[in-house]
Amino acid sequence: MTSSRERVLTALNHREPDKVPIDLAATTVTSITYPVYQTMREYLGMEPDPKPRISHIHQGTVYPMEDFFQHYGADFRTVFMKKSPRGFVVNEMPDGSFYDEYNILWKKVTYDYSPVEAPLANCSIEELNSVAWPDPYDPQRVEGLRGEAKELYEGTDYAIVADIMCRGPFELAVKLRGYEQFLVDLYSDPRFARALLDKITETILGLWDVYLGAIGDYVQVVCQGDDLGMQTGLIISPDMYRQFIKPCHRRIYDFIHARTEAKVFMHSCGCVYDIIPDFIEVGVEILNPLQRNADKMDIATLKREFGRELCFWGGGIDVQQVLPNASPDIIEEEVRRAIEVLAPGGGYVFVPTHNIQPDVTPDRLDRVYQAAMKHRSYPVTGHE
Repeated sequence: MTSSRERVLTALNHREPDKVPIDLAATTVTSITYPVYQTMREYLGMEPDPKPRISHIHQGTVYPMEDFFQHYGADFRTVFMKKSPRGFVVNEMPDGSFYDEYNILWKKVTYDYSPVEAPLANCSIEELNSVAWPDPYDPQRVEGLRGEAKELYEGTDYAIVADIMCRGPFELAVKLRGYEQFLVDLYSDPRFARALLDKITETILGLWDVYLGAIGDYVQVVCQGDDLGMQTGLIISPDMYRQFIKPCHRRIYDFIHARTEAKVFMHSCGCVYDIIPDFIEVGVEILNPLQRNADKMDIATLKREFGRELCFWGGGIDVQQVLPNASPDIIEEEVRRAIEVLAPGGGYVFVPTHNIQPDVTPDRLDRVYQAAMKHRSYPVTGHE
């Protein structure tokens, strides 16, 4: 019998395993939100989770209990950094808003949190050196983590994931500076923009140094994110990406590759088609999410053009329009087609395009994973 770890490694090395690997909440960008998790447990007749583990406070995602993973044949388990600056609450306000380690103020909007205060909005380049940055080497970040990873590696046959624990250079820069101001900086004050990106990148490298120093020899997948896309295209031009952001990505991924044999997973929402070759060039091996309803993100085109060099993790079904609204039969057809398009030749992990939001009813999500389990066995028939 093929183990989950063997299955995943076979797929990520562009060979066909026995079955398509299935992800369910292995990362904070392929997860389910708290309300969905609770209603799903009730729908499946499972006991309520008395204290759900929140995997990412801003998005309201959870890391489910083991029975939930096993019910849907999930092939991955995750080792989370204990004190991640991506979701660590430093100072909570009476209204429930909070400041994180970067002094960004987050406020709850319906189900998740949005940044409402950019701490470096008025910062000058002279003041940048005096800004207090999170300490990557805080020992609390990885306290007990090596033992946890070792136990998973030696005691189970699951593929182990080091999840996204910090925002990427672009994504953090726009939150620290404010979207409009940082985009203006790229044009009008490139010296400041580069200095800020350098500061962010140095912090990211320190965080990966600590994280991988603890668990790098036990994990099979290392995840980093940097949201660069919108529904209709990139937030910045490809040239601007190559001038400012790509060198930061290269430094980060070179560092990760030097510290672990794990595959590098890159999350970037929206239409990122125009810079996918750049991702490959800087060392990305797995692309997520394949946002199927964004421009230029047709899954057959992506598989045909980039499938020999990139693995695809996602694209199982659109979570914005199709999953909340489609009939169960259409949901199954979408899942089947995704597997038929993306699975041939290996290089595919099944999961919906992003986190499952509260507008998704439990019968629909159950149908997604039931369909995935039904159609995941190789050989699959290619579908153009």
